[in-house]
Amino acid sequence: MKRKLHRQEMIDIVKGATFLGAGGGGSQKVALPIAEQIREVTLIKPEDISDSSNVAVMLAMGSPVVSIRMGYRGELIPALERFEKAVGKRIDYIVPLETGSANILKPLHAGAVKGLPVVDGDGAGRAVPELQETMFCLHGIPIAPLSAADSEGNSAVLYPVDAYMAERLGRAVITVFGGIAGVVCQLMTGKQLKEAVIPDTLSIAERVGKAIREAKECMRDPVEAVIEATGGTILAKGKVAKKTEEVKAGFDYGRVFLEDIIVDYKNENMIAWRGGKPIVMVPDLICWLTTDGEPLTNADIKEGLEVVAIAKRAHEKWKTPQGFKLFAHILESIGYKGEYISF
Repeated sequence: MKRKLHRQEMIDIVKGATFLGAGGGGSQKVALPIAEQIREVTLIKPEDISDSSNVAVMLAMGSPVVSIRMGYRGELIPALERFEKAVGKRIDYIVPLETGSANILKPLHAGAVKGLPVVDGDGAGRAVPELQETMFCLHGIPIAPLSAADSEGNSAVLYPVDAYMAERLGRAVITVFGGIAGVVCQLMTGKQLKEAVIPDTLSIAERVGKAIREAKECMRDPVEAVIEATGGTILAKGKVAKKTEEVKAGFDYGRVFLEDIIVDYKNENMIAWRGGKPIVMVPDLICWLTTDGEPLTNADIKEGLEVVAIAKRAHEKWKTPQGFKLFAHILESIGYKGEYISF
């Protein structure tokens, strides 16, 4: 099934995807202006894509601070054009890498400009800190070639041997570009897409954003509306007592203290602790919402802010030892070396 998205649907998607980004995935400050630029874009369900179609993954890579300062300047358009030249094929459909406000809205903008439908799904069903932490990589879809472009006419096509090297090479190139770039990678067929994709993620984000909007319009509790829309669980509610953060190797590492829980993040929230014991961890989602219903990223979290921490189960495709293993090295660096614990 295909359907058209317009301004209100995209604003709802921004709000929902910010929440479902689990602390990352880009800022509303970047995503909302993009929504205002798009008159119409086509959304298509994975099952309606032919097996022989050509599909490419789209994402923004780089510094959240630079992204907010510069805004979006259409970098995915030249990245897509370079990618098509590199693979010698026309792309039929675009699929976002992850769920996150900017990393969904930027592919939607590219789809609108190029007249390409965008898949209602992505590679993670949440935001992730590194390229390798997606279902596309877990299903063995080659990362190369990878095309990166900035808004000044600079571009590069990379041929990394795997997603781990793609992460390192991509970030090196993007540093030269000034800190932010549009990236297109992982050419796949429609058949491969259907096997790997986390389905319906844009529709889910839209549903969450709509629930927040309608709750506010009807003077209902937006936090309860989000719980109903996602099946989530409240972990803690109150004022942020403390937040620490440092930048290492291009990633934001931090810790948020809220009531009786501590949340550790690497760009996105990785693990929540209570009394020194883990209570929620990746791939499950740990999400932020203000008490009056505004979704937050970790960049938005400030000491003294009234927030709610909500846990949401990841898609069932993540519930395998292989899925958890993609995040194990991050958890080990934070201090957790055990097995996956479902909440």
